[in-house]
Amino acid sequence: MTTELKVLFYLKKNQLKKDGLSPLMGRITIGKTMCQFSLKLDADAGLWDSKAGKMTGKSRFALDVNRQIDRTNLLIHTRYREMEGNQNRVTALELKNAIQGIASTQDTLLSYLDEHNKSFSERIGTDRCTSTYNKYLYVYKRLQSFLRHKYNLTDISFKALNYSFIEQFVFYLQVENEFKTNTISDTLVTLRRIVKKAINKGIINKDLFFGYELERDKARHKNLIKEELIRLCR
Repeated sequence: MTTELKVLFYLKKNQLKKDGLSPLMGRITIGKTMCQFSLKLDADAGLWDSKAGKMTGKSRFALDVNRQIDRTNLLIHTRYREMEGNQNRVTALELKNAIQGIASTQDTLLSYLDEHNKSFSERIGTDRCTSTYNKYLYVYKRLQSFLRHKYNLTDISFKALNYSFIEQFVFYLQVENEFKTNTISDTLVTLRRIVKKAINKGIINKDLFFGYELERDKARHKNLIKEELIRLCR
């Protein structure tokens, strides 16, 4: 029987600093076991939503804090599923120890793609072209909107990606964006390049596209009538 995992993010308001910031904490609860941990960053106590466990507002600071909360939450659940599959019982302390030192360096899809795009843009005109750069920007936007729509996330861990993620992404492009088959295929080709780059850098060790067949509409060949053939031969 699977024991329910609960994760809570809160502020240490009794340690309010002069700038109005308080240390951001997390609490893991698994069955009757519970432990706390620090996210090693501060949040604005005046903009903190206790119910949501996040900051309100759209300032860069608030978005950065909330992004880190999302990454940590995703990491905790991903690691828990991995540990649960390898052992009969997982305690909150064991899970905390497993994620300590990982959350701050956890590679995520959009953060990696963003860094890739910044590096790519600096080489435009040298050995990179604008058209390819625009494709990467386009894929970033599509992934960003997909993660918000499907998972209510601002980013996602590479380790959480699998074959099902690709299928869900394709479904989203088909239904929500009403994209044609060839447009979807072009988008996936660009995403596949990013995945391969991440594999080559050792960030991930599996190709989530393995076994996936890219689809394209077959070109329709128009039969030329006699008059058209005569014009072409002139």
